[in-house]
Amino acid sequence: VITGLVGVALIAWSFWSSVRRNRALAAAGGDGDQEKAEVSSGV
Repeated sequence: VITGLVGVALIAWSFWSSVRRNRALAAAGGDGDQEKAEVSSGV
């Protein structure tokens, strides 16, 4: 039960962090799609 709750908390925190980052990028005038397209996979 504890391990499951820790996992859920980490997933929720990661999601919320991503939402905040995307909102900050949108407020700065860029959506970040172009930057993401330039990143190689390294494979």
